[in-house]
Amino acid sequence: MTVKKVEFNSVGVKLVGNLYLPADFDESKSYKTIVMTPPAHQIKDQTPACYGPKFAEKGFIFFAFDYNSMGESDSYSDGVRNDQHAFRKQENLRDAISFLRSHPFVDRDKFYGIGVCGGGNIMSSVLITDLRIKAFASISAMMATDALFFSDKDMYSAIVSGGNDARQGMFESGEPVNIDLFGYDDPEYKEKNPEAAGAQLEGFDYYGTARAGTATYPLFSNKVLANINESVMINIGEAYADRMVQPYLAVVGDNADTAFSTDGFYEKVTAEKEYYKVPNCSHVDLYDKDEPVTLATNKIAEFFDKH
Repeated sequence: MTVKKVEFNSVGVKLVGNLYLPADFDESKSYKTIVMTPPAHQIKDQTPACYGPKFAEKGFIFFAFDYNSMGESDSYSDGVRNDQHAFRKQENLRDAISFLRSHPFVDRDKFYGIGVCGGGNIMSSVLITDLRIKAFASISAMMATDALFFSDKDMYSAIVSGGNDARQGMFESGEPVNIDLFGYDDPEYKEKNPEAAGAQLEGFDYYGTARAGTATYPLFSNKVLANINESVMINIGEAYADRMVQPYLAVVGDNADTAFSTDGFYEKVTAEKEYYKVPNCSHVDLYDKDEPVTLATNKIAEFFDKH
């Protein structure tokens, strides 16, 4: 297995990605290929780096990249970093697909997408109108989120108004404003949030510690541009799930308290579909723990090989 760092342009911005190539890779041959969208707001060096080698061992080319303004990628504007604008990410993903399929060693008929957590939102929203992706698998995906965001109108109004205020302030000052969205930069997070449980607490144990935090990945940040909620609450994939034509595999941990967000999407899908629960596994276990990652990889590879 070889990892090759590559660059491509998306809407005038240079993005950086990692290509995981199978052993004895031969440019004169064509290979089944996967592009992964990682959890928001991860970088290519975290969860994708756990899955890339495993898929390469199974004969896939595997690709993950840093979205604009994240990790090693450039930004569309000076000083702007860690922008979570969902629609910019969708454009980045479409251009990543174009970049991959421009290579003769990529088999265009065996081209697949994987979305993890919030990356499932991005991937599912794109593939509705991007049939270059031939099959789709989600892992711990947050894809049916309307009920979470819009069921309480007062909460919705407060969250979105906060994003609108942030945008206005940034426009008037000309300076970007980043916030620690979940508070994971605070080493006393657990003490200050004794009610935290499930995926919320798992998130801190992942992003807020050396496991996947800035101590280990200095190009990663828990901070995001402060107008994040203006776009991440609009989930195109959920609204159009019944129009999706690609075969779909849903992968969740059997102990994941976030499985409802995959279930809501899965129920709407009318295309060929399968559902897989990884035993003894939570939401974040599927990010980087070897046994769950291996089980998920095996199931997804088996599913893709049928399509």
